[in-house]
Amino acid sequence: MNTKFITFILFYTILNSFSFAQQKCSDLENELKFQKAKNEELSKENRYYKETLDLLKPIQSVKIDGLQLDITSIVGSKADKTVTVTFMYKNIEAETRSFFQCEQAYFIDPQGNQAHAFEIFVSFNQGIRAENIKPDIPTKATITFKTTETTYPIIRQLKIIVFPKEIMAKQIEAIFENLDVVWK
Repeated sequence: MNTKFITFILFYTILNSFSFAQQKCSDLENELKFQKAKNEELSKENRYYKETLDLLKPIQSVKIDGLQLDITSIVGSKADKTVTVTFMYKNIEAETRSFFQCEQAYFIDPQGNQAHAFEIFVSFNQGIRAENIKPDIPTKATITFKTTETTYPIIRQLKIIVFPKEIMAKQIEAIFENLDVVWK
């Protein structure tokens, strides 16, 4: 009788342990799924912040007419035969600037070939003009060039033509030299 009772207790304990282990395993699987989702979301945030830091690290900077222009990346696409220049502009004066307008840009490669801007976006609505530029707030802009060559490692000279804050004044050239191109 004692043996049967001990066997019954032992069998009952093993069954309870097994069902408890299954329940724990299911809980752990759910926790693992939650942690993986959380990790993925944190990875996305991390990539965003790294890209933001890269945008804030200029390759070259120029100050003109109360603005600071910072070139942050130059990426060439061999497939599209384009070069995209990303830059940040910032009003470095104390007052709000009424506008920033840029509708022309060109560059010269090491062989002397010129490429003129194909697309210029300086505002949120993908236009060539931004209005009411607040002081010390960097804003992202892009210029895309169509090109025939896709092998040059640098842009010898890049000129971005900017309208001055004084409407009747002559347009201003922001000039950057010897900029590395990253081809993809």
